Amino acid sequence: MGVHFLNVIWVALMVATVLTWLIGKTGELSTAMVVAVLVISAVKGWLIIYDFMALRRVRLLWRGLVLGWLLLTLSIILLAYWLGIK
Repeated sequence: MGVHFLNVIWVALMVATVLTWLIGKTGELSTAMVVAVLVISAVKGWLIIYDFMALRRVRLLWRGLVLGWLLLTLSIILLAYWLGIK
């Protein structure tokens, strides 16, 4: 994996970070906003896991464990939000 590719990924992560910051800065708390932030967080997590943790070319078991942890964490956050608005 080349340095150029990692730089592109890094820029994408920075853009995603600014996007989530802008969503939070609006001050509007809606389900769509929460889901948007969680989806952006999932994409960021996937990019970090695959490229910066170098799990792109390892066995499926390891990728599955780490990505499963990420999805479980985001699902628990979404569930807590959903239960909180009931």
